[in-house]
Amino acid sequence: MEGTDDGGGADRAGDGPVRVHGVDFSAAADDAGRKTWVASGTVDPESDGLLVTDLRPLAELAGLDGDGRGRRGAAREDALPALAAWVRERDQSAAVGLDFPFGLPRFVVEETGNDSWRSFISEFPKSIGAGEGDAGDGGDESDAAGDPVRAFAERCVGLTERYGEGTYDKRRTDAAVGARSPYGFIADTIAFYGMRDVLAPLADDVRFAPMDRTEGGWRPGTPPGPTVLETYPAAVLDRLGLYRTSYKGGGESEATRRRRNAEGLVEAAEVAYKSGEGLADAMVAEAGGDALDAVAACVGAFAAWKRGYETDVAAFDDPDAVALEGYIYG
Repeated sequence: MEGTDDGGGADRAGDGPVRVHGVDFSAAADDAGRKTWVASGTVDPESDGLLVTDLRPLAELAGLDGDGRGRRGAAREDALPALAAWVRERDQSAAVGLDFPFGLPRFVVEETGNDSWRSFISEFPKSIGAGEGDAGDGGDESDAAGDPVRAFAERCVGLTERYGEGTYDKRRTDAAVGARSPYGFIADTIAFYGMRDVLAPLADDVRFAPMDRTEGGWRPGTPPGPTVLETYPAAVLDRLGLYRTSYKGGGESEATRRRRNAEGLVEAAEVAYKSGEGLADAMVAEAGGDALDAVAACVGAFAAWKRGYETDVAAFDDPDAVALEGYIYG
């Protein structure tokens, strides 16, 4: 899928300005609501630039109280459904960038009998034969029992050993931007919970780019909801010549790099921060880098929207793979 011919402007449905959102995602068991940050902005109808207007943790945005004792809290079991509900409530003009893997290598999807990305995601993880506590191909059921992430990863590793090239194979889009394998030990947790608890519940309500796109626009029957896409803050920062790494931490040098990244997004990407909100200072003050990453994800979503969600797959050995694997907008 090399591109589309109906540009971002074709998606400006509704009466208000286009809204763009970026989500720095966490699947932390006890604190996903506080570690997931959401940045929101508005596209200026005259300049087509992005004005970032809001930046806060999901727990604050969704009204999660965080006590974890029978009421809605910041724990993963409450936070991820709240995130899915928040995305579902965006209007059709909105673009939402999420920074976790949306898919798996093509051979994994195909070898588990799925003929489309939607069939894979709508029933995930059952769609790849890795229900919770089921180790699947190549796994040790006794070790994976009760651990759905491990069952998922072992199922993928088993298929990779039979049909792939290594232990933790990457999608084409992962290799292109330096991202890790979605079932390797670094990304497997966010990939599993992101796909299971955010994407699968949204499958009937939103549009996914580029999987729901054709050269002429959206596929027939695509839900008339917001557009949801995968982005990767490290790739956004890297491509803008900013610090891809070494900006997370409590030291002075890390804070200096966060400041440079916050300023660099404005200088390099047609982005402005709403005055009086202290957004750049908030990005610098949040030592984990989550606030900054949310804004970078928002910038990635904005760039994708502005280019009509076209994909840059010229260097891929299998350009059609994005229809099954997904695509990272950097």
